Amino acid sequence: MKKCIIFYSKTGNTKEVAQKLKGFDLLEIKAESDDPNVQYPVLTDIPDFSNYDYIVFATPVHGFQISKIMKSYLDQVSNFSGKTIDLFITHFFPFAWMGGNGSLRQMKKIIESKQGVVRYMTSVNWKSKKREHIINMMVDAYHE
Repeated sequence: MKKCIIFYSKTGNTKEVAQKLKGFDLLEIKAESDDPNVQYPVLTDIPDFSNYDYIVFATPVHGFQISKIMKSYLDQVSNFSGKTIDLFITHFFPFAWMGGNGSLRQMKKIIESKQGVVRYMTSVNWKSKKREHIINMMVDAYHE
């Protein structure tokens, strides 16, 4: 099974977590500007996942929702059918309900609207004392 992580990481935290998932190709989404205030970012690196069976999408939370760069990427994809899909987000909010859970639901909704099925969703709170434990649990689950 060919596996990849398609991620956007503004500060490096999301990328750091992605690198802990061994055996996955890392495919980074990049844009002309990573300013979270840019409403419609122009993507410069648009990963192609057509040759992958298993995809993990990863992004930070910006303004209580997924980053506009990840949203722009997901909006450009026409179909996710036939892929195993997992998600994770990183955030600094003290509680997952302050953007983490909503961001995961937002990503899931976009993917499901395009014939995708999401298996696991993980919220990684960068300020949490349990962060490493959550990351390790995610790594174990995503390697099943």
